[in-house]
Amino acid sequence: MKSLHCLLLFVFATGNYASVVPADVPPWKPAGRYTHPPIRESSGIVASQQFEGVYWTLNDSGNPATLYATKLNGELIQEIMVRGSRNVDWEALGIDEKGQLWLGEIGNNSRLRTDLKVVVVSEPNPYTENDAEVTASYPYQYPEENVDAEGLFIAGGLPYIVSKEQTRAVLYRLPALQADKRQTLVRVGEFVDAKWVTGAGLSTDGTRLAVCTYDTLWVYHGDFAATNRLGDSGENLRRLVRSQPWVLPHSFAGEAVCFAGESLVLTNEARDIYVLPKFWYEKGWKLPPNDTVPVTGGDGRELQTERYREAGVEIDGQHVILKPTASRDALTFSVEAPYKNVYEISTVLTRGPEYGTVELSVNNLVVGQSYDCFYPTPRVGTFVTFGSAPLNAGVNQLMLKNVEKATEASGNKIGVDSYRLRHNSAFARQYLILGPFPKVNLENIDTPLPPESELNLNGSFEGFEGKTVRWQEASAEADGRLDLRKNIGAAPMLVAYSLCYVYAPTMMDVTLLLGSDDELAVWLNGSEIHRVNFNRRAVADEDAIPCQLKAGWNPVLCKIGQNGWDWSLYLRFTDAEGVLKYQTSPE
Repeated sequence: MKSLHCLLLFVFATGNYASVVPADVPPWKPAGRYTHPPIRESSGIVASQQFEGVYWTLNDSGNPATLYATKLNGELIQEIMVRGSRNVDWEALGIDEKGQLWLGEIGNNSRLRTDLKVVVVSEPNPYTENDAEVTASYPYQYPEENVDAEGLFIAGGLPYIVSKEQTRAVLYRLPALQADKRQTLVRVGEFVDAKWVTGAGLSTDGTRLAVCTYDTLWVYHGDFAATNRLGDSGENLRRLVRSQPWVLPHSFAGEAVCFAGESLVLTNEARDIYVLPKFWYEKGWKLPPNDTVPVTGGDGRELQTERYREAGVEIDGQHVILKPTASRDALTFSVEAPYKNVYEISTVLTRGPEYGTVELSVNNLVVGQSYDCFYPTPRVGTFVTFGSAPLNAGVNQLMLKNVEKATEASGNKIGVDSYRLRHNSAFARQYLILGPFPKVNLENIDTPLPPESELNLNGSFEGFEGKTVRWQEASAEADGRLDLRKNIGAAPMLVAYSLCYVYAPTMMDVTLLLGSDDELAVWLNGSEIHRVNFNRRAVADEDAIPCQLKAGWNPVLCKIGQNGWDWSLYLRFTDAEGVLKYQTSPE
Protein backbone atom coordinates (compact mmCIF):
# COMPACT_ATOMS: atom_id res chain seq x y z
CA MET A 1 0.00 0.00 0.00
CA LYS A 2 1.21 3.50 -0.76
CA SER A 3 1.39 5.87 2.19
CA LEU A 4 -0.13 9.35 2.19
CA HIS A 5 0.07 11.26 -0.10
CA CYS A 6 0.21 11.23 -3.88
CA LEU A 7 -0.30 14.41 -5.85
CA LEU A 8 -3.81 15.75 -5.40
CA LEU A 9 -5.62 16.63 -8.60
CA PHE A 10 -8.49 19.07 -8.77
CA VAL A 11 -10.85 19.74 -11.64
CA PHE A 12 -13.79 22.08 -12.06
CA ALA A 13 -17.27 21.01 -12.95
CA THR A 14 -19.76 23.17 -14.81
CA GLY A 15 -20.34 26.45 -12.99
CA ASN A 16 -16.90 26.40 -11.32
CA TYR A 17 -18.04 24.08 -8.56
CA ALA A 18 -15.02 22.08 -7.39
CA SER A 19 -15.04 18.33 -7.79
CA VAL A 20 -12.25 16.15 -6.55
CA VAL A 21 -10.07 13.22 -7.47
CA PRO A 22 -9.31 11.73 -4.03
CA ALA A 23 -5.83 11.14 -2.68
CA ASP A 24 -4.30 7.73 -3.31
CA VAL A 25 -6.05 5.99 -0.41
CA PRO A 26 -9.31 4.06 -0.09
CA PRO A 27 -12.26 5.83 1.59
CA TRP A 28 -11.68 4.23 4.98
CA LYS A 29 -8.24 5.84 5.32
CA PRO A 30 -7.61 9.59 5.88
CA ALA A 31 -6.93 11.46 2.64
CA GLY A 32 -5.27 14.22 4.64
CA ARG A 33 -4.68 15.74 8.05
CA TYR A 34 -4.58 19.28 9.35
CA THR A 35 -0.99 19.94 10.37
CA HIS A 36 -1.33 23.65 11.19
CA PRO A 37 -1.35 23.68 15.03
CA PRO A 38 -4.15 26.29 15.45
CA ILE A 39 -6.60 24.03 13.55
CA ARG A 40 -7.46 22.09 16.69
CA GLU A 41 -11.09 21.08 16.27
CA SER A 42 -12.43 21.33 12.73
CA SER A 43 -16.18 21.82 13.15
CA GLY A 44 -17.15 22.98 9.68
CA ILE A 45 -15.89 22.55 6.12
CA VAL A 46 -16.87 23.81 2.65
CA ALA A 47 -15.25 23.59 -0.78
CA SER A 48 -14.51 26.97 -2.35
CA GLN A 49 -16.48 27.75 -5.50
CA GLN A 50 -14.03 30.43 -6.62
CA PHE A 51 -10.57 29.08 -5.85
CA GLU A 52 -9.54 25.72 -7.23
CA GLY A 53 -8.52 23.16 -4.60
CA VAL A 54 -9.31 25.43 -1.62
CA TYR A 55 -11.27 24.16 1.39
CA TRP A 56 -12.39 26.39 4.27
CA THR A 57 -12.63 25.20 7.86
CA LEU A 58 -13.05 26.68 11.35
CA ASN A 59 -12.66 25.71 14.99
CA ASP A 60 -15.43 25.57 17.56
CA SER A 61 -15.71 27.26 20.97
CA GLY A 62 -12.69 28.57 22.86
CA ASN A 63 -10.73 29.40 19.71
CA PRO A 64 -9.96 32.64 17.84
CA ALA A 65 -12.39 34.11 15.30
CA THR A 66 -10.40 32.71 12.38
CA LEU A 67 -11.10 30.94 9.10
CA TYR A 68 -8.52 28.58 7.64
CA ALA A 69 -7.99 27.98 3.93
CA THR A 70 -6.35 24.60 3.30
CA LYS A 71 -5.71 22.05 0.59
CA LEU A 72 -7.50 18.73 0.70
CA ASN A 73 -4.44 17.12 2.26
CA GLY A 74 -4.78 19.53 5.21
CA GLU A 75 -1.87 21.79 4.25
CA LEU A 76 -2.52 25.40 5.30
CA ILE A 77 -2.87 28.04 2.58
CA GLN A 78 -3.83 31.01 4.77
CA GLU A 79 -5.29 32.08 8.11
CA ILE A 80 -8.09 34.63 7.71
CA MET A 81 -8.97 36.76 10.74
CA VAL A 82 -12.71 37.47 10.90
CA ARG A 83 -13.44 41.02 12.02
CA GLY A 84 -16.81 41.88 13.51
CA SER A 85 -17.66 38.62 15.30
CA ARG A 86 -16.35 36.59 18.24
CA ASN A 87 -16.14 32.82 18.21
CA VAL A 88 -18.36 31.94 21.16
CA ASP A 89 -19.23 28.53 19.72
CA TRP A 90 -18.78 28.33 15.98
CA GLU A 91 -20.03 24.90 14.98
CA ALA A 92 -20.66 25.02 11.24
CA LEU A 93 -19.75 26.64 7.94
CA GLY A 94 -21.80 27.15 4.78
CA ILE A 95 -21.21 28.64 1.33
CA ASP A 96 -23.67 30.11 -1.17
CA GLU A 97 -23.66 30.51 -4.94
CA LYS A 98 -22.37 34.08 -4.61
CA GLY A 99 -19.24 32.79 -2.90
CA GLN A 100 -20.19 34.12 0.53
CA LEU A 101 -19.15 32.16 3.63
CA TRP A 102 -21.77 31.71 6.36
CA LEU A 103 -20.39 31.11 9.86
CA GLY A 104 -22.70 29.28 12.24
CA GLU A 105 -22.61 30.70 15.77
CA ILE A 106 -25.10 27.95 16.54
CA GLY A 107 -23.50 25.82 19.26
CA ASN A 108 -25.83 25.59 22.25
CA ASN A 109 -24.70 22.80 24.57
CA SER A 110 -26.44 24.36 27.55
CA ARG A 111 -29.70 24.88 25.61
CA LEU A 112 -29.78 28.30 27.30
CA ARG A 113 -28.12 30.61 24.77
CA THR A 114 -30.07 33.61 23.53
CA ASP A 115 -27.30 35.03 21.29
CA LEU A 116 -27.44 32.44 18.49
CA LYS A 117 -26.78 33.80 15.00
CA VAL A 118 -25.33 33.22 11.57
CA VAL A 119 -22.83 35.75 10.21
CA VAL A 120 -21.66 36.31 6.65
CA VAL A 121 -18.33 37.27 5.12
CA SER A 122 -17.42 37.61 1.46
CA GLU A 123 -15.05 34.81 0.54
CA PRO A 124 -11.54 36.28 0.68
CA ASN A 125 -8.73 35.42 -1.69
CA PRO A 126 -6.62 33.03 0.42
CA TYR A 127 -3.51 33.83 -1.62
CA THR A 128 -3.59 37.62 -1.20
CA GLU A 129 -5.71 38.42 1.89
CA ASN A 130 -5.46 37.61 5.59
CA ASP A 131 -8.64 39.11 7.04
CA ALA A 132 -12.36 39.35 6.28
CA GLU A 133 -15.08 41.67 7.56
CA VAL A 134 -18.53 40.50 8.63
CA THR A 135 -20.99 41.93 6.11
CA ALA A 136 -24.22 40.76 7.77
CA SER A 137 -25.43 39.13 10.96
CA TYR A 138 -28.67 37.18 11.34
CA PRO A 139 -29.67 36.48 14.97
CA TYR A 140 -32.39 33.91 15.59
CA GLN A 141 -34.35 31.90 18.14
CA TYR A 142 -36.11 28.54 17.92
CA PRO A 143 -39.91 28.39 17.55
CA GLU A 144 -40.34 26.04 20.50
CA GLU A 145 -37.69 24.50 22.75
CA ASN A 146 -34.14 25.89 22.69
CA VAL A 147 -31.94 23.13 21.19
CA ASP A 148 -28.31 22.57 20.24
CA ALA A 149 -27.18 22.55 16.60
CA GLU A 150 -24.01 21.83 14.62
CA GLY A 151 -25.28 21.48 11.03
CA LEU A 152 -25.65 24.38 8.57
CA PHE A 153 -26.03 24.75 4.79
CA ILE A 154 -27.30 27.39 2.38
CA ALA A 155 -30.13 26.85 -0.13
CA GLY A 156 -31.64 29.56 -2.28
CA GLY A 157 -29.72 32.20 -0.35
CA LEU A 158 -31.20 31.20 3.01
CA PRO A 159 -29.37 29.49 5.90
CA TYR A 160 -30.76 26.14 7.03
CA ILE A 161 -29.88 24.75 10.46
CA VAL A 162 -29.96 21.09 11.58
CA SER A 163 -30.53 20.41 15.28
CA LYS A 164 -28.27 18.13 17.31
CA GLU A 165 -30.54 16.00 19.51
CA GLN A 166 -30.20 12.49 20.87
CA THR A 167 -33.45 11.13 19.46
CA ARG A 168 -34.05 13.19 16.31
CA ALA A 169 -32.76 15.80 13.87
CA VAL A 170 -34.95 18.75 12.85
CA LEU A 171 -34.35 21.09 9.92
CA TYR A 172 -35.00 24.80 10.46
CA ARG A 173 -34.51 27.88 8.28
CA LEU A 174 -34.56 31.63 8.59
CA PRO A 175 -37.92 32.98 7.34
CA ALA A 176 -36.18 35.82 5.46
CA LEU A 177 -32.90 37.73 5.32
CA GLN A 178 -33.30 40.60 7.76
CA ALA A 179 -29.91 41.61 9.11
CA ASP A 180 -29.56 42.38 12.84
CA LYS A 181 -33.20 41.50 13.56
CA ARG A 182 -33.77 38.52 15.78
CA GLN A 183 -36.11 36.17 13.94
CA THR A 184 -37.88 32.96 14.88
CA LEU A 185 -36.77 30.01 12.78
CA VAL A 186 -39.27 28.16 10.60
CA ARG A 187 -39.48 24.41 11.20
CA VAL A 188 -39.03 22.75 7.80
CA GLY A 189 -39.23 19.11 8.82
CA GLU A 190 -37.79 16.20 10.76
CA PHE A 191 -35.22 13.89 9.16
CA VAL A 192 -35.91 10.22 8.57
CA ASP A 193 -33.49 8.19 10.75
CA ALA A 194 -30.84 10.86 11.40
CA LYS A 195 -30.11 12.03 14.94
CA TRP A 196 -27.26 13.53 16.97
CA VAL A 197 -26.14 15.43 13.84
CA THR A 198 -22.71 17.10 13.97
CA GLY A 199 -22.45 18.42 10.39
CA ALA A 200 -24.43 18.99 7.19
CA GLY A 201 -23.72 19.69 3.52
CA LEU A 202 -25.86 20.22 0.41
CA SER A 203 -24.75 19.28 -3.12
CA THR A 204 -24.44 22.14 -5.60
CA ASP A 205 -27.44 20.89 -7.60
CA GLY A 206 -29.51 20.67 -4.43
CA THR A 207 -30.55 17.05 -4.94
CA ARG A 208 -28.44 15.50 -2.17
CA LEU A 209 -28.16 16.46 1.48
CA ALA A 210 -25.55 14.79 3.70
CA VAL A 211 -25.63 14.87 7.49
CA CYS A 212 -23.02 13.21 9.67
CA THR A 213 -22.58 12.17 13.25
CA TYR A 214 -19.77 10.55 15.21
CA ASP A 215 -20.38 7.11 13.69
CA THR A 216 -22.88 7.42 10.82
CA LEU A 217 -23.38 9.33 7.58
CA TRP A 218 -26.84 9.81 6.04
CA VAL A 219 -27.20 11.01 2.44
CA TYR A 220 -30.74 12.11 1.51
CA HIS A 221 -31.42 12.17 -2.22
CA GLY A 222 -34.16 12.78 -4.74
CA ASP A 223 -34.88 13.95 -8.26
CA PHE A 224 -35.98 17.37 -7.04
CA ALA A 225 -33.66 20.32 -6.42
CA ALA A 226 -33.52 21.77 -2.92
CA THR A 227 -32.27 25.19 -4.02
CA ASN A 228 -35.43 27.17 -3.30
CA ARG A 229 -35.73 30.84 -4.11
CA LEU A 230 -36.04 33.42 -1.35
CA GLY A 231 -39.48 33.39 0.18
CA ASP A 232 -40.31 29.83 -0.90
CA SER A 233 -41.65 27.43 1.69
CA GLY A 234 -38.79 24.95 1.40
CA GLU A 235 -41.12 22.21 0.18
CA ASN A 236 -38.38 20.45 -1.77
CA LEU A 237 -36.16 20.32 1.30
CA ARG A 238 -39.06 19.03 3.34
CA ARG A 239 -39.44 16.21 0.82
CA LEU A 240 -35.68 15.63 0.78
CA VAL A 241 -35.34 15.09 4.55
CA ARG A 242 -38.30 12.72 4.49
CA SER A 243 -36.74 10.55 1.75
CA GLN A 244 -35.08 7.23 2.54
CA PRO A 245 -31.37 7.99 2.88
CA TRP A 246 -28.26 6.04 2.01
CA VAL A 247 -26.77 5.09 5.37
CA LEU A 248 -23.06 4.63 5.88
CA PRO A 249 -21.68 3.59 9.29
CA HIS A 250 -18.10 4.76 9.90
CA SER A 251 -15.50 5.20 12.62
CA PHE A 252 -14.40 8.75 11.81
CA ALA A 253 -16.02 10.61 14.76
CA GLY A 254 -17.22 13.02 12.05
CA GLU A 255 -17.71 16.68 12.96
CA ALA A 256 -18.22 18.29 9.54
CA VAL A 257 -19.18 17.29 5.99
CA CYS A 258 -19.39 18.98 2.60
CA PHE A 259 -19.75 18.03 -1.06
CA ALA A 260 -16.86 18.41 -3.48
CA GLY A 261 -18.50 17.61 -6.78
CA GLU A 262 -20.13 14.23 -6.11
CA SER A 263 -17.62 13.19 -3.47
CA LEU A 264 -18.09 13.87 0.22
CA VAL A 265 -15.38 15.35 2.42
CA LEU A 266 -15.55 14.79 6.20
CA THR A 267 -13.40 16.11 9.04
CA ASN A 268 -13.17 15.25 12.71
CA GLU A 269 -11.73 16.74 15.88
CA ALA A 270 -8.73 14.41 15.56
CA ARG A 271 -7.79 16.66 12.59
CA ASP A 272 -8.29 13.94 9.97
CA ILE A 273 -9.81 14.54 6.52
CA TYR A 274 -11.70 11.77 4.72
CA VAL A 275 -12.97 11.60 1.14
CA LEU A 276 -15.94 9.35 0.32
CA PRO A 277 -16.57 8.88 -3.42
CA LYS A 278 -20.06 8.59 -4.83
CA PHE A 279 -19.34 4.96 -5.70
CA TRP A 280 -19.04 4.11 -2.03
CA TYR A 281 -21.73 6.09 -0.24
CA GLU A 282 -24.42 5.32 -2.84
CA LYS A 283 -23.95 1.61 -2.21
CA GLY A 284 -24.08 2.13 1.55
CA TRP A 285 -21.28 -0.40 2.02
CA LYS A 286 -20.02 -0.51 5.56
CA LEU A 287 -16.53 0.92 5.85
CA PRO A 288 -13.87 -1.12 7.61
CA PRO A 289 -12.19 0.43 10.69
CA ASN A 290 -9.74 3.23 9.96
CA ASP A 291 -7.04 1.88 12.29
CA THR A 292 -5.93 -1.06 10.15
CA VAL A 293 -2.28 -1.45 9.10
CA PRO A 294 -1.29 -1.80 5.41
CA VAL A 295 0.01 -5.22 4.39
CA THR A 296 3.76 -5.44 3.68
CA GLY A 297 6.04 -8.32 2.63
CA GLY A 298 7.21 -11.06 4.92
CA ASP A 299 8.25 -14.26 3.17
CA GLY A 300 11.26 -12.93 1.26
CA ARG A 301 9.34 -12.40 -1.99
CA GLU A 302 7.92 -9.14 -3.27
CA LEU A 303 4.15 -8.93 -2.98
CA GLN A 304 2.10 -8.13 -6.07
CA THR A 305 -0.24 -5.12 -5.88
CA GLU A 306 -3.24 -4.13 -7.94
CA ARG A 307 -5.11 -0.81 -8.20
CA TYR A 308 -8.70 -1.01 -7.03
CA ARG A 309 -9.79 0.59 -10.29
CA GLU A 310 -8.04 -2.23 -12.17
CA ALA A 311 -10.07 -4.66 -10.05
CA GLY A 312 -13.30 -3.00 -11.19
CA VAL A 313 -13.98 -0.82 -8.12
CA GLU A 314 -14.21 2.96 -8.71
CA ILE A 315 -12.18 4.15 -5.73
CA ASP A 316 -8.52 4.99 -5.21
CA GLY A 317 -6.03 2.86 -3.35
CA GLN A 318 -4.68 -0.61 -3.98
CA HIS A 319 -4.53 -4.08 -2.46
CA VAL A 320 -2.03 -6.92 -2.31
CA ILE A 321 -3.10 -9.86 -4.45
CA LEU A 322 -2.17 -13.45 -5.14
CA LYS A 323 -3.32 -15.51 -8.12
CA PRO A 324 -2.40 -19.00 -6.88
CA THR A 325 -0.24 -21.26 -9.00
CA ALA A 326 1.08 -24.75 -8.44
CA SER A 327 4.21 -23.28 -6.84
CA ARG A 328 2.46 -20.81 -4.59
CA ASP A 329 -1.02 -21.03 -3.12
CA ALA A 330 -0.57 -18.84 -0.05
CA LEU A 331 0.08 -15.14 0.58
CA THR A 332 2.46 -14.50 3.49
CA PHE A 333 3.11 -11.13 5.11
CA SER A 334 4.51 -9.68 8.34
CA VAL A 335 2.50 -8.43 11.28
CA GLU A 336 4.10 -6.67 14.21
CA ALA A 337 2.81 -7.08 17.76
CA PRO A 338 3.88 -4.55 20.41
CA TYR A 339 3.84 -7.10 23.27
CA LYS A 340 3.62 -10.82 23.78
CA ASN A 341 -0.10 -11.37 24.22
CA VAL A 342 -3.26 -12.93 22.84
CA TYR A 343 -4.56 -10.88 19.90
CA GLU A 344 -7.77 -10.78 17.92
CA ILE A 345 -6.70 -10.92 14.24
CA SER A 346 -8.70 -9.23 11.46
CA THR A 347 -8.04 -8.43 7.82
CA VAL A 348 -9.59 -6.20 5.15
CA LEU A 349 -10.26 -8.52 2.20
CA THR A 350 -11.39 -8.15 -1.41
CA ARG A 351 -14.31 -10.19 -2.71
CA GLY A 352 -15.50 -10.88 -6.23
CA PRO A 353 -16.40 -13.50 -8.83
CA GLU A 354 -12.78 -14.75 -9.18
CA TYR A 355 -11.96 -15.01 -5.46
CA GLY A 356 -11.74 -18.24 -3.46
CA THR A 357 -12.09 -19.31 0.16
CA VAL A 358 -9.16 -18.37 2.39
CA GLU A 359 -7.78 -19.74 5.64
CA LEU A 360 -5.72 -17.59 8.00
CA SER A 361 -2.79 -18.81 10.07
CA VAL A 362 -0.20 -17.01 12.14
CA ASN A 363 3.18 -18.53 12.94
CA ASN A 364 1.84 -21.78 11.41
CA LEU A 365 -1.20 -21.85 13.74
CA VAL A 366 -4.59 -21.83 11.97
CA VAL A 367 -6.86 -19.14 13.38
CA GLY A 368 -10.65 -19.48 13.40
CA GLN A 369 -12.75 -20.50 10.41
CA SER A 370 -12.02 -20.00 6.70
CA TYR A 371 -13.82 -17.21 4.84
CA ASP A 372 -15.47 -17.40 1.41
CA CYS A 373 -14.45 -14.37 -0.70
CA PHE A 374 -16.75 -15.13 -3.63
CA TYR A 375 -19.12 -12.25 -4.49
CA PRO A 376 -21.08 -11.73 -7.73
CA THR A 377 -19.46 -8.31 -8.36
CA PRO A 378 -16.10 -6.86 -7.25
CA ARG A 379 -16.28 -5.61 -3.67
CA VAL A 380 -13.41 -4.33 -1.56
CA GLY A 381 -13.07 -3.33 2.08
CA THR A 382 -14.67 -6.41 3.66
CA PHE A 383 -13.56 -6.51 7.29
CA VAL A 384 -13.17 -10.10 8.51
CA THR A 385 -12.25 -11.13 12.07
CA PHE A 386 -10.85 -14.66 11.96
CA GLY A 387 -10.28 -15.20 15.69
CA SER A 388 -7.62 -14.92 18.39
CA ALA A 389 -4.12 -16.34 18.76
CA PRO A 390 -1.00 -15.75 20.89
CA LEU A 391 1.65 -13.58 19.19
CA ASN A 392 5.25 -12.88 20.09
CA ALA A 393 6.49 -9.37 20.69
CA GLY A 394 7.83 -8.05 17.38
CA VAL A 395 7.45 -9.58 13.92
CA ASN A 396 5.10 -12.53 13.32
CA GLN A 397 4.21 -14.21 10.02
CA LEU A 398 0.59 -14.21 8.90
CA MET A 399 -0.56 -16.39 5.99
CA LEU A 400 -3.71 -16.34 3.86
CA LYS A 401 -4.11 -19.64 2.02
CA ASN A 402 -6.64 -20.89 -0.49
CA VAL A 403 -8.45 -23.96 0.79
CA GLU A 404 -11.30 -24.21 -1.74
CA LYS A 405 -13.61 -22.10 -3.89
CA ALA A 406 -17.32 -21.72 -4.32
CA THR A 407 -18.95 -23.49 -7.26
CA GLU A 408 -19.86 -20.13 -8.80
CA ALA A 409 -16.32 -18.72 -8.39
CA SER A 410 -14.24 -18.42 -11.55
CA GLY A 411 -10.93 -18.57 -9.68
CA ASN A 412 -9.22 -18.64 -6.30
CA LYS A 413 -7.61 -15.21 -6.21
CA ILE A 414 -6.68 -13.59 -2.85
CA GLY A 415 -6.85 -9.85 -2.23
CA VAL A 416 -5.95 -8.14 1.07
CA ASP A 417 -5.65 -4.47 1.93
CA SER A 418 -4.62 -4.34 5.58
CA TYR A 419 -4.84 -6.06 8.95
CA ARG A 420 -5.65 -5.22 12.55
CA LEU A 421 -4.40 -6.74 15.79
CA ARG A 422 -6.29 -6.12 19.02
CA HIS A 423 -5.35 -7.28 22.48
CA ASN A 424 -7.67 -10.10 23.50
CA SER A 425 -6.48 -11.04 26.97
CA ALA A 426 -9.19 -10.93 29.62
CA PHE A 427 -10.31 -7.66 31.21
CA ALA A 428 -10.77 -7.31 34.93
CA ARG A 429 -14.53 -7.77 35.37
CA GLN A 430 -15.15 -7.48 39.12
CA TYR A 431 -14.04 -4.52 41.19
CA LEU A 432 -14.39 -2.88 44.55
CA ILE A 433 -15.08 0.82 44.08
CA LEU A 434 -15.01 3.73 46.54
CA GLY A 435 -16.39 7.23 46.15
CA PRO A 436 -17.23 9.76 45.10
CA PHE A 437 -14.79 12.19 46.69
CA PRO A 438 -14.59 15.87 45.77
CA LYS A 439 -11.84 16.70 43.31
CA VAL A 440 -9.64 18.98 45.40
CA ASN A 441 -7.55 20.37 42.56
CA LEU A 442 -9.29 21.18 39.29
CA GLU A 443 -6.07 20.77 37.31
CA ASN A 444 -5.07 17.29 38.47
CA ILE A 445 -5.74 14.39 40.84
CA ASP A 446 -2.44 14.69 42.71
CA THR A 447 -3.91 15.62 46.10
CA PRO A 448 -3.63 12.42 48.22
CA LEU A 449 -6.80 10.98 49.74
CA PRO A 450 -7.07 8.39 52.58
CA PRO A 451 -7.32 5.23 50.38
CA GLU A 452 -3.85 5.95 49.02
CA SER A 453 -2.19 5.73 52.43
CA GLU A 454 -4.16 2.83 53.92
CA LEU A 455 -6.12 0.17 52.05
CA ASN A 456 -8.87 -0.28 54.66
CA LEU A 457 -11.59 -2.25 52.91
CA ASN A 458 -13.87 -2.26 55.98
CA GLY A 459 -13.54 1.44 56.76
CA SER A 460 -15.85 4.36 56.00
CA PHE A 461 -14.78 7.71 54.56
CA GLU A 462 -16.14 11.21 54.19
CA GLY A 463 -16.92 11.69 50.52
CA PHE A 464 -18.51 14.27 48.25
CA GLU A 465 -20.84 16.74 50.02
CA GLY A 466 -19.89 15.17 53.38
CA LYS A 467 -21.62 11.88 52.65
CA THR A 468 -20.20 8.63 54.06
CA VAL A 469 -18.80 6.29 51.43
CA ARG A 470 -17.61 2.68 51.69
CA TRP A 471 -16.09 0.14 49.38
CA GLN A 472 -18.75 -1.58 47.26
CA GLU A 473 -18.71 -4.20 44.52
CA ALA A 474 -19.19 -3.29 40.87
CA SER A 475 -19.05 -5.24 37.60
CA ALA A 476 -17.59 -4.14 34.28
CA GLU A 477 -19.73 -4.28 31.16
CA ALA A 478 -19.36 -6.96 28.49
CA ASP A 479 -16.67 -4.97 26.67
CA GLY A 480 -14.60 -4.59 29.86
CA ARG A 481 -15.67 -1.01 30.64
CA LEU A 482 -16.20 -0.16 34.31
CA ASP A 483 -18.91 2.54 34.28
CA LEU A 484 -18.31 4.70 37.35
CA ARG A 485 -21.00 7.18 36.33
CA LYS A 486 -23.60 4.43 36.56
CA ASN A 487 -22.23 2.88 39.76
CA ILE A 488 -21.31 6.02 41.73
CA GLY A 489 -22.98 9.11 40.30
CA ALA A 490 -22.95 11.75 37.60
CA ALA A 491 -21.81 15.03 39.19
CA PRO A 492 -18.69 16.66 37.67
CA MET A 493 -15.39 17.32 39.45
CA LEU A 494 -15.17 14.08 41.40
CA VAL A 495 -12.63 11.36 42.19
CA ALA A 496 -13.20 7.64 42.80
CA TYR A 497 -11.09 4.54 43.43
CA SER A 498 -11.24 1.05 42.01
CA LEU A 499 -9.51 -2.03 43.39
CA CYS A 500 -8.99 -5.51 42.00
CA TYR A 501 -6.56 -8.35 42.66
CA VAL A 502 -4.74 -10.23 39.93
CA TYR A 503 -3.28 -13.70 40.53
CA ALA A 504 -0.06 -14.81 38.82
CA PRO A 505 1.17 -18.43 39.26
CA THR A 506 4.81 -17.25 39.14
CA MET A 507 6.65 -13.95 39.00
CA MET A 508 5.88 -12.53 35.54
CA ASP A 509 6.95 -9.59 33.38
CA VAL A 510 3.75 -8.22 31.85
CA THR A 511 2.26 -5.02 30.44
CA LEU A 512 -0.67 -3.30 32.13
CA LEU A 513 -3.17 -1.99 29.55
CA LEU A 514 -5.43 0.86 30.63
CA GLY A 515 -7.95 3.41 29.39
CA SER A 516 -9.76 6.00 31.48
CA ASP A 517 -12.12 8.95 31.44
CA ASP A 518 -10.67 11.23 32.78
CA GLU A 519 -7.40 11.44 34.81
CA LEU A 520 -5.81 8.27 36.20
CA ALA A 521 -3.28 7.15 38.81
CA VAL A 522 -2.36 3.47 39.41
CA TRP A 523 -0.67 1.61 42.27
CA LEU A 524 0.49 -2.00 41.91
CA ASN A 525 1.37 -3.82 45.15
CA GLY A 526 1.34 -0.45 46.93
CA SER A 527 3.77 1.35 44.55
CA GLU A 528 2.63 3.99 42.07
CA ILE A 529 3.43 2.91 38.50
CA HIS A 530 1.39 5.32 36.32
CA ARG A 531 -0.26 8.76 36.34
CA VAL A 532 -2.14 10.74 33.68
CA ASN A 533 -3.33 14.29 34.41
CA PHE A 534 -5.45 15.41 31.47
CA ASN A 535 -9.01 15.11 30.22
CA ARG A 536 -9.69 12.28 27.78
CA ARG A 537 -12.29 9.76 26.74
CA ALA A 538 -11.85 6.14 27.75
CA VAL A 539 -10.19 4.04 25.04
CA ALA A 540 -9.28 0.47 25.93
CA ASP A 541 -5.52 -0.20 25.98
CA GLU A 542 -4.58 3.45 25.37
CA ASP A 543 -1.92 3.30 28.12
CA ALA A 544 0.65 0.49 28.22
CA ILE A 545 2.84 0.19 31.35
CA PRO A 546 5.51 -2.54 31.54
CA CYS A 547 5.53 -3.97 35.06
CA GLN A 548 6.12 -7.12 37.09
CA LEU A 549 3.62 -9.28 38.91
CA LYS A 550 4.80 -11.25 41.91
CA ALA A 551 3.74 -14.86 42.40
CA GLY A 552 0.33 -14.88 44.08
CA TRP A 553 -2.20 -12.08 44.47
CA ASN A 554 -1.33 -8.51 43.38
CA PRO A 555 -3.60 -5.60 44.39
CA VAL A 556 -4.19 -2.97 41.66
CA LEU A 557 -5.55 0.34 42.98
CA CYS A 558 -6.73 3.01 40.53
CA LYS A 559 -7.76 6.62 41.14
CA ILE A 560 -9.99 8.04 38.39
CA GLY A 561 -10.91 11.71 37.96
CA GLN A 562 -14.25 12.92 36.64
CA ASN A 563 -14.57 16.28 34.86
CA GLY A 564 -17.98 15.85 33.29
CA TRP A 565 -20.21 13.34 31.51
CA ASP A 566 -18.49 9.97 30.99
CA TRP A 567 -16.50 8.42 33.86
CA SER A 568 -15.01 4.99 33.24
CA LEU A 569 -12.04 2.61 33.29
CA TYR A 570 -10.62 -0.27 31.24
CA LEU A 571 -7.99 -2.52 32.87
CA ARG A 572 -6.22 -5.74 31.89
CA PHE A 573 -2.74 -7.28 31.78
CA THR A 574 -1.11 -8.95 28.80
CA ASP A 575 -1.63 -12.69 29.27
CA ALA A 576 -0.44 -14.75 26.30
CA GLU A 577 -0.72 -18.02 28.25
CA GLY A 578 -4.14 -17.25 29.76
CA VAL A 579 -2.99 -17.91 33.34
CA LEU A 580 -3.98 -14.68 35.14
CA LYS A 581 -7.07 -14.48 37.35
CA TYR A 582 -8.94 -11.40 38.65
CA GLN A 583 -10.93 -11.14 41.89
CA THR A 584 -12.11 -8.54 44.39
CA SER A 585 -10.15 -10.11 47.23
CA PRO A 586 -7.14 -12.45 47.59
CA GLU A 587 -7.94 -16.09 48.36
